[in-house]
Amino acid sequence: MIVNLLVVSSDFSPRSWGIGAYTKELSTSLSKGNQVTVLATGIPDAKAFDQGCSYLIIRTPSFPVLRYIAFLIYIPWIIRRYHISTVLHVVWITSLISHLWYCLIPVPYFVSVFGTEIRDDKISWRRRLKYYLKGWRIVALRKAKGIFPISHYSARLVMSLGAEKNRIEVIFGGIDTQRFKPITNHQESNRQKKLLTVARLDLNKGHDYVLKALAILKEQGLAPNYTIVGQGPEEMRLRQMAQVLGLESQVEFTGFVPDNQLAAIYTSCDIFVMASREIPGRLDLVEGFGISFLEASASGLPVVAGNSGGISDAVQNGKTGLLVNPDSPEDIAFAIKRLLTDEDFARQLGNEGRRWTETQMSWEHVAKRMVNAMQRMR
Repeated sequence: MIVNLLVVSSDFSPRSWGIGAYTKELSTSLSKGNQVTVLATGIPDAKAFDQGCSYLIIRTPSFPVLRYIAFLIYIPWIIRRYHISTVLHVVWITSLISHLWYCLIPVPYFVSVFGTEIRDDKISWRRRLKYYLKGWRIVALRKAKGIFPISHYSARLVMSLGAEKNRIEVIFGGIDTQRFKPITNHQESNRQKKLLTVARLDLNKGHDYVLKALAILKEQGLAPNYTIVGQGPEEMRLRQMAQVLGLESQVEFTGFVPDNQLAAIYTSCDIFVMASREIPGRLDLVEGFGISFLEASASGLPVVAGNSGGISDAVQNGKTGLLVNPDSPEDIAFAIKRLLTDEDFARQLGNEGRRWTETQMSWEHVAKRMVNAMQRMR
């Protein structure tokens, strides 16, 4: 059965990270065999990208107040204009609009949940607003025909808001296994091993504790290089830390790397490490899943990951990588050392990661699961 689907998202590529990338990859896979229309926030320089997509993309104004007024008007108009049969909201807040219109336009809607967007905290004005909208959030999720958390961690958050278990199906994020794939015999046996982190430079991503782990390894006679890809508010502090720890010659900060160059970065490295952790008082900084772990596994890299949030769904401990205590530089150092010194074990993890992502985590697999769930829950 072909689904005529409207995908609603506050963010949508050409941004190459987070919800924007998720929405783009999911919409592209859903459009193979289904009719897909995307409604998303307008961003600069999106016109050429939108025209290159095989499905219709409709943009709202980018200014926050006008954006949600546009969502309120556009959603019912698109449903009627394009004969939409199902609506998928990539974030919960726009699902309020489907709920408000449901009595006049009874089109079933579904909601994807990442985790941080439904946590309660009052750090910023936007998150304070979401906190005070908690009652509406509960209504929107309870009235959805189905909810698709990206991890079991996110599913627990949804159930804590009162959503029934039979309307929840965990559907992991996916990965483009044709784009991210290993390169056979690319490594010179005598070169220095290289670690990699691809993430925004935020406090919770654990770059600082990886640097401390490298200092521990250096004292033990191991000095792998470390490539840090990304930008963010922690960059200056991390650069200073690398200098204080005497790691300048080992650590490279690349800054932003274009999406089309990212796959080559993965295959140039040996181990992926991201020790994401939970920060007290910062409920917005929790890893709901971690697509970059899948990118690494699809590229054939063994993974060292902080055991927090929904990461245990993205990294199979002892099979595709090693889960560590993200608050312990010693634990991180021990895991890295094991992969540096036991090449057979590291290769085994990388090979299993590739097999797992290829057979179970492709975007095509994710889209098929989601369509089946929608048809079953309608």
